[in-house]
Amino acid sequence: MAKKENEDSFEDELDDLEEFEDEEFGSVYPTIDKEAKETSTEEVEEDFSEVEDEELKEELDFAYEEQEEEPTFKYLSLQILEAKGKDNYEVYIKNQSHGFLNVLVKHLLDLEGVSAAAYKKTDIDYPKIFIKLEDGYKIKEILRKGINNLQEEVLEVKEIFEKKLL
Repeated sequence: MAKKENEDSFEDELDDLEEFEDEEFGSVYPTIDKEAKETSTEEVEEDFSEVEDEELKEELDFAYEEQEEEPTFKYLSLQILEAKGKDNYEVYIKNQSHGFLNVLVKHLLDLEGVSAAAYKKTDIDYPKIFIKLEDGYKIKEILRKGINNLQEEVLEVKEIFEKKLL
């Protein structure tokens, strides 16, 4: 059977706290002269500025190195893997956007020998293009043709655009 709490004990605790109501508590912080405050803040500010300068230099060096390592998009970085089933392939393309992948898949679908093509882009992994070929076609030849067709279309658009501007 559960015991009932004693209500008197709670009231006793409140009575104990009432004893301290009239008392004033002093500050526990030490007193510091104005001169000491000024010198200590100047020293701290100097230390922080030196640390910030060093960190900024390190960050800039790191950011500068990253900029050098970024792809120039002159070449595609591809990895071709054979998927389950005959003539099924997964092509990983590094550092490409949805726009590029969409246009490339469109050009691949227009080629003879490609029965299906689709892409998937997630933040976790590199973008993948899934390609299913008909019998007798090679994946590298299909990819070359698709990329060459895309390159030709881009050059045509560039020429038309330049003519309109001039």
